[in-house]
Amino acid sequence: MAAEPKKKPEGLIGKITGVLGLKKNQPTAKSAAPKAASPFSDAKKSRPAAPVHWPANRLNVVEKLWGLGYTTPGGADFVKLLLPLLGLDEKKSLLLLGAGLGGICETIAEETGVWITGYEPDKELAKMGQESMKRAGLQRKAPIRFDHMEDLKLKPKSFDAMMAFDAIHTVKDKKALFTAVSEALRLDGEMLFISYVLPNTNPPSEKVQIWARHQSLMPHLWPQEAMVAMLQGCNLDVRPPDDITHDFRVRVLKAWMDFLSTMKKDELLNIAADLVGECERWADLITAIDCGDLKVMKYHCIKLPDQRKSVHELMAKA
Repeated sequence: MAAEPKKKPEGLIGKITGVLGLKKNQPTAKSAAPKAASPFSDAKKSRPAAPVHWPANRLNVVEKLWGLGYTTPGGADFVKLLLPLLGLDEKKSLLLLGAGLGGICETIAEETGVWITGYEPDKELAKMGQESMKRAGLQRKAPIRFDHMEDLKLKPKSFDAMMAFDAIHTVKDKKALFTAVSEALRLDGEMLFISYVLPNTNPPSEKVQIWARHQSLMPHLWPQEAMVAMLQGCNLDVRPPDDITHDFRVRVLKAWMDFLSTMKKDELLNIAADLVGECERWADLITAIDCGDLKVMKYHCIKLPDQRKSVHELMAKA
């Protein structure tokens, strides 16, 4: 008996392919994009061209989804929702990890007036973010620098707060990063960041690995408990983390549905390959979330004085 053909993806991808009337043999970003665009493609040449993860066609789709200058769900509305937790103003300084294309910097600067130092671990995004800050006249107020953040050098006691978006999960040595960030915060300085984490100590599932293989930067995912323990060991008062997985999932799906409902069919056809390719990346993430194999957590920490111990440390010694 002949093998049963593989079913077409359901959900978001099925919705998009249905709207576009795409056939199975029609090119998608995974099937037809130049292999140099994927970091996981087998190199057939001795000196392959450097991969381009963020071509203009992809950014055209991404910014239509999340907002101008944004590459992650929620856009400016989500950033504005978080800002009151930190009480930023023009007299304070903010360390921003995962500055991306610069949209986050612009939103925070406009809303609070805070002085920002941004770091971006994706070299392509960092370069584009730098250009964006120049165009916005924010190259002094909110400069963006490229850094893998594996050995981040920061001046001690130089920031009032830290925020991070779509960056922490790409750092392998998270202990070294947060030790450096903690030392760079002034007394009672605060950290507020979002990160993908594993739900337990089991290795990443097949669904998570599928998602990870198609990311511009390879994720280094930690279990939720390990993240909390690491933060508590960095002289931080760690507030109970918030599981925002459901809210994150809703934001992703709503953005896609809003996108489809506002675009005309001929417009969608013009960006079909890039649209379906981007959708596949996010469908992989939603699949990993729906299987319970990946969580999205929000962390809020406060820098402690050197002589003061956190509640966790005091209870551990009791």
